[in-house]
Amino acid sequence: MHSLDGKSALIIGATSGIGLAVAINFVNNGASAMITGRRESGEKIAEEIGASFMACDASVEADIVACLAQAEASLGKLNILIINAGCAFDEGSIEDLSSSEMDQTIDLNLKGAFYVLKHAPAHLSDGASVIYTGSVAGSGLTHAGTGAYAASKAGGAYLARTSAIENAPRNIRVNTVCPALIADTGMMVADDGGDEARFLGTLTAFGRMGRQDEVTGIYNFLASDASTFITGQEICVDGGMSAGFGLPLFAALAGE
Repeated sequence: MHSLDGKSALIIGATSGIGLAVAINFVNNGASAMITGRRESGEKIAEEIGASFMACDASVEADIVACLAQAEASLGKLNILIINAGCAFDEGSIEDLSSSEMDQTIDLNLKGAFYVLKHAPAHLSDGASVIYTGSVAGSGLTHAGTGAYAASKAGGAYLARTSAIENAPRNIRVNTVCPALIADTGMMVADDGGDEARFLGTLTAFGRMGRQDEVTGIYNFLASDASTFITGQEICVDGGMSAGFGLPLFAALAGE
């Protein structure tokens, strides 16, 4: 992993799943970190990993404004900012999804990203790295039952692209990481060998779901000084899922 010594990091949405795994990686590689989440219990989680905590609902603009100000007050100008707060519903179909659930999805996944990208530059150091957690659902791939989620993540990714262009004069880079089928994230089943996990595994070229430690490396790289000429990109971490149909799927269809 790349060293993050001397860097300050704010990870928005990091009390569980990928966000927490990324925060642990950053702290273990030398960064000073603040994590946020809706749960007050995040204080204990932060203490356990060596970070600080602030309660923040990323769908509320005032919370984002306060969070960014507190992060700078505690850590100084931010070198790393991760926009990871998100939600998903069991949509069924566009027809089945309630308007309330659509509103919640857009408010957190898309408008939350907008609030951060709008207010963050004033709190970032020149040369900072901003990473939005998108999804392969919304980055060239979708399927029935993910319409609202895919649309929200696609919108967030395009906001990130635009932010990358607008902040390039300060050498601030903005990228999107697009995971898929990563186990134990709170939004995906456990890789427990069950029927659902085995089926999902057939959708990747490797024939298995991904692990959280297989995602944190790309965040570490993009947060580090090794990636200073990479900006405005969507990087898929999906075991080849978005590349096309893999051999495990054909084997499963053939009953092998």
